[in-house]
Amino acid sequence: MLVQKKIHKILVPLDGSNTSLRGLEFASTLAQQSGLSIMGLNIYSFPTFVKNSSAVKSKIIHNSEEILKNAQLILQKNNVSFTGMSKLDKNIGKAIVTFANSNKIDLIVIGSHGPDPEFEIFLGSVANYVINKSKIPVTIIK
Repeated sequence: MLVQKKIHKILVPLDGSNTSLRGLEFASTLAQQSGLSIMGLNIYSFPTFVKNSSAVKSKIIHNSEEILKNAQLILQKNNVSFTGMSKLDKNIGKAIVTFANSNKIDLIVIGSHGPDPEFEIFLGSVANYVINKSKIPVTIIK
């Protein structure tokens, strides 16, 4: 027997890619129709070569903040409740699944791949990880 759980909160991992923005738009449509809230999550990491470069770290953090501000503006126009959060973590997929479990997320809407156009024909490693490790329903956006 299939038991359907009511959806209250949607998590949209955001990396600035076109697919993550399409995921945000899709989640926005669901939220508008049902009065749901959306949580946007940007996971960033510092490459090993920038260990001591505060300028590069500041730029990465600023980029993360800009991604969330852009999402906030999009959802304000659509009158959708939004909470954005950025987090430092090297394992992006695991961080998304852990965050979803910790924040009682009901649905994850994730882009099929990140900002690297070379891998557009493949399912991205982060999306693949989330699909296989999440116990929460996942919607993949192409």
